[in-house]
Amino acid sequence: MVKLKVKYICQICGYESIGWLGKCPNCGSFGSLTEIKEEDVEKVEERKDIKTFLIDEIESEESKRLKSGLKEFDDLLGGGIVPGSLILLAGEPGIGKSTLLLQLAFSLEEKGFPVLYVSAEESLSQIRFRAERISDKIPSVKFLPENQLENILEVLKSNNFLVVIIDSIQTIYSNNLSTSPGGIVQVRECTSRLMNFAKSTNTAIFLVGHITKEGDIAGPKTLEHLVDVVLYLEGDRYQELRVLRAIKNRFGPTNDLALYEMRDSGLKEILDVSKKLLEERNKNISGALVVPIMEGTKPILVELQSLISRSNTTFPRRISIGIDINKLALILAILEKKLNLKLQDKDVFFNVVGGIKINEPAVDLGIAFSIFSSYYDIVFPEDTVVIGELGLGGEIRSVGNIEKRLKESQKLGFKRVILPKSKLSKNFENLILYPISDIYEGIKIIWGNKWLS
Repeated sequence: MVKLKVKYICQICGYESIGWLGKCPNCGSFGSLTEIKEEDVEKVEERKDIKTFLIDEIESEESKRLKSGLKEFDDLLGGGIVPGSLILLAGEPGIGKSTLLLQLAFSLEEKGFPVLYVSAEESLSQIRFRAERISDKIPSVKFLPENQLENILEVLKSNNFLVVIIDSIQTIYSNNLSTSPGGIVQVRECTSRLMNFAKSTNTAIFLVGHITKEGDIAGPKTLEHLVDVVLYLEGDRYQELRVLRAIKNRFGPTNDLALYEMRDSGLKEILDVSKKLLEERNKNISGALVVPIMEGTKPILVELQSLISRSNTTFPRRISIGIDINKLALILAILEKKLNLKLQDKDVFFNVVGGIKINEPAVDLGIAFSIFSSYYDIVFPEDTVVIGELGLGGEIRSVGNIEKRLKESQKLGFKRVILPKSKLSKNFENLILYPISDIYEGIKIIWGNKWLS
């Protein structure tokens, strides 16, 4: 017996209702609830053999990983592409998502892995133009200009592709649903069916997702929960540097990043990220210094810059690029309270050079020293890096992965490190370490007592 059920789903946030509403109670959007008809078929219970497994009986996926030949990309995924995985690559329009995946397709095909590139947005002539721009010798990658899900699955079932690229998931639609492509119902349904196909056939599928002006992936937020890996491609489309960041990864570390440089011939991997970020560093300006940060399992050296100037407005400006504005406000309050800096009539501008976004607390001390340096217009020593979390009382708290940070600093030629008091299991012969317990000690070491008021 078949029963027809009707429900209404918000195309913006996915809220479901049994009746139509002019305004979504969840996200407040007007006219976004769409009628969806579903067939409720009475299910007949089927007997299935259910088996439990021991860890030793489960086959490891490590040996099955596909090495794409793009070293940084493989490392970001945890060592290569896992067969049967569903990977989402998100980013703003024009940032380079299609270019990166086209390069990935070519590299995989050259290694003997059959690839299908489903182009649901661009025409084949547009893809050929991009392909000729990024590669002199184009491998035999198969392309499919199609955006209907049923047709795509039919092609996939009749071929043995190891990797499939869907560009983009927002333009794919299913004939089983009456809603338009890009809506929450279509995106969720198409992603779910592609996931089932990937798991049942051991096919790795890449989905391209666009970023809205609010910074979210277009379509449902649940898209991130359906996939195994979420990669974000970030950067300014008018600048050369691109940052590929792993936000979610079931097969490797999260919050790792890979750095790329956009050229006429496509995206070029940057193997030494720290060296690239510091190559144009000006060592003789106040407010600038270097801190070692951790992105997943990878230590990276980045430059922090501050500029303090007299404000001409009633409410001084606080502008921050690369760190949370609330973190900047907190550190400014500590400096005003503990070091007696008069910042109430000053504009404060802060920037992390290279477009890197930092969330970890190990940069707190570096931010404080950068602001202090700019406030008094004194240069921070060029051979010194700073590590440490800053407490509200001006105390310096320990952070993780100290030895990895020191090793990266040593590799780039830095001689001195200001760091929290902690026990190190390894000696660093070419580094002079200055363990400190509060911010006063750090300032005394770098600039002396005369700057403490």
